[in-house]
Amino acid sequence: MTDILGEDGWFASWWLRGKEVTPVPAGAELDSALRQRIEAGCRAVEADRIFFADLSGSAASDVRLPLGGCHAVARPPALWMTPGREGAVLFRAAGSAVVAGDGRFLAGAVPEGVDAARASFGRHARALADRHPGLRELAASYPPARPAWQRAEDVDPASSTGQQLALLEHLRNGALGAPEFAKAWWQARREAQRGGERVRGSLAELFGRVFMLLEDYPIDPALAEPGDLSDAGLRAGIEEAWEEFRRGSGT
Repeated sequence: MTDILGEDGWFASWWLRGKEVTPVPAGAELDSALRQRIEAGCRAVEADRIFFADLSGSAASDVRLPLGGCHAVARPPALWMTPGREGAVLFRAAGSAVVAGDGRFLAGAVPEGVDAARASFGRHARALADRHPGLRELAASYPPARPAWQRAEDVDPASSTGQQLALLEHLRNGALGAPEFAKAWWQARREAQRGGERVRGSLAELFGRVFMLLEDYPIDPALAEPGDLSDAGLRAGIEEAWEEFRRGSGT
């Protein structure tokens, strides 16, 4: 399984063809966040086991999921790879791991999207620069491919984020009902994540408010519980969120 690594201990170029890569935060050993990424990536490619190699010299092993026992405390340097080679996680040193794989594997292992993961790792690297100075170089090697939008007018209308803004407008002007809005918003949000689209600042705050409102809104009225938002409550909440966004962004 280690043949997917080159002589320098990094992923081989032949294996990376058609795949994406992002560094992610990690502890001094396999922690719960990294374990969840590995297991979710495996589930996404329908693998119930994973190959594990202790790169310090121990033999590779075939491990059934979920990870547990001795494999729950793995320390770097280590490598995990799916049986079909769709994805892998390279844990070379404390502070970071590198996730690489095809679209299916990354949809599970990096559900926030590659660009969002890279941006998050950049912040992680800056925060731990004193303890792990090498993290900043790793972050610089994998910057986000797309900028993060902060103002509504900067968003590409053809993007999934642009669709989310259009849906807000359609709900506000009455062109779209609340249930239809909710279904379309969740779908557009998933597409934006898959596409690596990111927002920041006041636009991120607006989308965060909409997310929280939709968490309390049952699309099917038959599933409504006490305290859930009604159609009117959702509209009112989104109108309030939009007005705060407009005032904050000066539009």
